[in-house]
Amino acid sequence: MFEKEGTEKLKRVVTGAAAAGLALSLMFLLPGKVLAGTSASGVGAKEKAGVIIPAGIKAVEPSERQYAVSLEQAVVIAKEAFPVPEDFFDQFSTGFSRSEGRSFWELRWSRSREPGGYMNVMVNAETGEIWSMNRWVPETPGRENHGLPRYTREQAEGIAAAMAKKLQPERFRQTRLQPGGDYYPVPLLQARGPVIYSYDFARVVNGVTYPENGINVSVSGDTGEVTGFGLNWEEIAEFPPATGCITPSQAGQAFRSEAAPELEYFRPGIPGGREVPLKLVYRLPEQNGEVLIDAFTGKLLKRDESNYYIYPGGGGGDEHMKFARDLTSLSPVEEVAVEEAKKLLPVEKALQAAMSAVKIPAGYILNSSRLEQDYMFKDKKTWHFSWCADDEQENGAGQKWLSVGVDAATGELVSFNAGRYRPLYVLKPEEVKYGEDAARRIAEEFIKKVQPAKWGQTAFRFCRPEMFADPAGKPLPGLYVFNWVRLTGGAKFPANGFYVSVESSTGEIVSYRMDWWDVEFPAQAGIMSREEAANRYLQEAPLTLAYVRAGSRDGLAGSGKNAMKLVYRLSRRDFAMLDAFTGLPLDFQGEIVTKHKGVEKFTDLEGHPAREAVELLAGAGVVAGDNGKFRPDDVITQAELIAMLVKSQRPDREYRAGAAAGKEPWYQRYYDMAASMGIIQYGEKPNPDAPVSREFLARLTVHALGLYQAARLGDIYLLNFADAGEIADHLRGHVAISAGLGLIEPLEGKFMPKAPVTRAEAAVTLVKLLKCVR
Repeated sequence: MFEKEGTEKLKRVVTGAAAAGLALSLMFLLPGKVLAGTSASGVGAKEKAGVIIPAGIKAVEPSERQYAVSLEQAVVIAKEAFPVPEDFFDQFSTGFSRSEGRSFWELRWSRSREPGGYMNVMVNAETGEIWSMNRWVPETPGRENHGLPRYTREQAEGIAAAMAKKLQPERFRQTRLQPGGDYYPVPLLQARGPVIYSYDFARVVNGVTYPENGINVSVSGDTGEVTGFGLNWEEIAEFPPATGCITPSQAGQAFRSEAAPELEYFRPGIPGGREVPLKLVYRLPEQNGEVLIDAFTGKLLKRDESNYYIYPGGGGGDEHMKFARDLTSLSPVEEVAVEEAKKLLPVEKALQAAMSAVKIPAGYILNSSRLEQDYMFKDKKTWHFSWCADDEQENGAGQKWLSVGVDAATGELVSFNAGRYRPLYVLKPEEVKYGEDAARRIAEEFIKKVQPAKWGQTAFRFCRPEMFADPAGKPLPGLYVFNWVRLTGGAKFPANGFYVSVESSTGEIVSYRMDWWDVEFPAQAGIMSREEAANRYLQEAPLTLAYVRAGSRDGLAGSGKNAMKLVYRLSRRDFAMLDAFTGLPLDFQGEIVTKHKGVEKFTDLEGHPAREAVELLAGAGVVAGDNGKFRPDDVITQAELIAMLVKSQRPDREYRAGAAAGKEPWYQRYYDMAASMGIIQYGEKPNPDAPVSREFLARLTVHALGLYQAARLGDIYLLNFADAGEIADHLRGHVAISAGLGLIEPLEGKFMPKAPVTRAEAAVTLVKLLKCVR
């Protein structure tokens, strides 16, 4: 236990302390009653134990009981671990929280003046351990971040491990760094925000990972400073021994038989209508989004599901179609839009279609109508109508309302939603009169009635009850939410189909939504089998042993509150699906996921002078290998150079999802982006396979720096190269600037403007460019 005998004794006792606690981030402070708190500025502070302690701290002890670590000692501990720039922070406040038998001092430093800043630290009041820290100190005013961060992810990893070991030496020895890839390529030439790396050291018990416990450390890639620390460590009485488990091979067989990925059609959620092609992918079944296999029985375990309710769009103000009388003043695209609008139902007919499809209760008043443009399909519009009950406070139950949506071209029922303006958790069932099977039959009959042709092209996907507790605390289903998905050629298309919600107490359908697009489905010839897809899943994310606990985000249905389960789970969660043809992992936009593997090594760069530059660009996602090779001495093409320059300014993830893959050559999106960035001119015709010359390299690098206006004044520059006469007149300024900045070095007094540039030379120039703008 602590005694107030000075900092050195305090440090010795804290180092040997071991106690349990609940890890918390500073964004969401520990639940529990704050017993006391105070706020003080640096004014009036007093000096003690070699640090500045704000005045008035002793007045905030949380109770008559003297905690092992006083508030004053907690401040000393926090400042010794994380230096506080006292000339920057001018405010300090404290708090105290208690939860599940653990007590914490909450320390908060902040700056009241612009540009602001803060540092929050939580110290365990029983053990003196730092439980969490979160820090943000802005950059120097007027200074912007550019280019590559000063520290690579690998370098910052050592800083994170050192901090975790310093603050939690015993627990750190019981952890293992988890594979991470939270850092994506940054915009290298544009101003950017700070680069923050996050490291998760997960707890290991019996040689098995328990992901819900561990230490998390965040490190700035720009300064190398620790910006965040979090400890999550529970006192768990017993973990099942990791003996007698089924083998990974047996777990793999269970995965293949019970949770194998299913063939689906996928469309990214981006505008473009039919021009955005669908992809054939393999995804894990909906009910098994997270695969957990019992490590002893091989049975697939089900998690507790958090259910949701789906609201169709609706509401809005009155809106009516207006047509121009004189089309001569319209542009061609405006004329097309006006002509297309004429094909839509007028508001009166659309309203009639809505009222024919859905019975409007007596006493309901139409209060809004709105024509809505579909976000992804420009040729798809929907009329939305909304009614409200005349008696807005009937029985004190809240305002009743009804919204209906119909296709603006065909009058088909698209959606409706009936309810009250109040939170769903208030809507408790009076009595459950309809079970899931009965409710499902009601929903099926409704869909068959309104969409008989489409009904035959669907497959049942799931039922998710909305659960509410009765007065005795017993969970009861208030609503049943059903989903049927579109089925084409044996493959599901989850983006299309029907959602229907049925009330358990009345059997009434309270909401309906149909999504059904006019799209082209790619042929399935040449796709891998489901078994091959399952094998590829296991290659990309091998099943590994892990502990999970009921009540965590992986809580298991039927488990006790503190029951621990030993399971096999997929080791990667950074991809959403597999390409059905190639087996490559794809993200949620259907783009290829590149797993962060540290610095990429190329087999053909050993001893090459450009090796460091190439690996630096590879680590930033600007370049990538081809079967492990970079081909450094090959001449770089214009398309390759433009792609490198674009990637150095914009993370590939920012714009790749917008490309209509398969409808244009691979380089087109990079040319489009280069034009928008000013690297090339709008309307400049691509010459993708043409070799890059040194003067062409000078032109594009100078444009990337935004120095076009200075470069175009070619006559003001004096070129001392022996071959200056060979430089194109319109590129004299570009050559002068690029040589003056050291981006492209002369060769024996010559610039050699027409000489081809190798891939290695382009990489070296680009790295110089990035350092130039840091």
